Amino acid sequence: MTKPDFVSLKVAAEKKIHGDDVSKVTSFAVAPHLLEIEEGFNARPLNPDHVAEMSLAMRNGATFPPLEVRVDDGHILIVDGHHRHAAALKAIAEGFEIRALDCRHFRGNDADRVAHMLNSASGLALTPLQLGVQYRKLIDFGWTEPQIANRRGKSGQHVKDMIQLAEADSDVHQAVNAGLISGTAALKMVKQHGSKAGAVIQEGLEQAKAEGKEKVTPKALARSSGPRKPADKFIVAWLIANAQPQGWPFPGETHRTYTMKFQVPNEVAHSDDLHTLLANAASYTTT
Repeated sequence: MTKPDFVSLKVAAEKKIHGDDVSKVTSFAVAPHLLEIEEGFNARPLNPDHVAEMSLAMRNGATFPPLEVRVDDGHILIVDGHHRHAAALKAIAEGFEIRALDCRHFRGNDADRVAHMLNSASGLALTPLQLGVQYRKLIDFGWTEPQIANRRGKSGQHVKDMIQLAEADSDVHQAVNAGLISGTAALKMVKQHGSKAGAVIQEGLEQAKAEGKEKVTPKALARSSGPRKPADKFIVAWLIANAQPQGWPFPGETHRTYTMKFQVPNEVAHSDDLHTLLANAASYTTT
């Protein structure tokens, strides 16, 4: 079979030598100062360290994928590539010449722009809370949870969980955004405690700070999110301090039998495990 003769991909695309198997993607060289940021659109807050790394790479000759942009009433707005744009501006401010950035014209509506940003492989990974906020936007645009899951290649439960975190109270969001607790741990608290999750997280944070830690630890959350189980040494101390044994000898016997009374919560009253009963009795009568 004779191979078609062509001298460049441009020729192959324009003459359809390989049909649609070789096509031309148009990009544009746009001066960085003409590119604008759409307020509230970017789900990824700019990371200064990431910007600095990309800026240094640009000065060293590295190349990056084209930015995705859209045009609205004469304004060129960035859809994807906020960190690349910021890196270019940083390099220019430090005396490095960058006359233009490669840009592609994005085609799609407002929901398509959000979905494209979520699936972008060139940006920093989104946190669970950032994902949930964007999923909520898609829901407001009329998308269903299955549609979002299919577009993202994720499970339906993943989408539900991220949206649940996004719909948590502001005190939970503040703790996550401040880096005081991970989104995964915060979601667990929201599932367990609903509107009280923020208070539980705050209590866990206070416990963590008392231990010299800056973030809420799973251990601190476990202590603040449910009944505190006393240690065995505390149970022994409680028995010594609170036990009022009653005993009596049997005629002709060489031992004495004792009985002891203690109170436990109703939810464990059916248990026949002595350790469980004593642990609950110790915590129940001292809280």
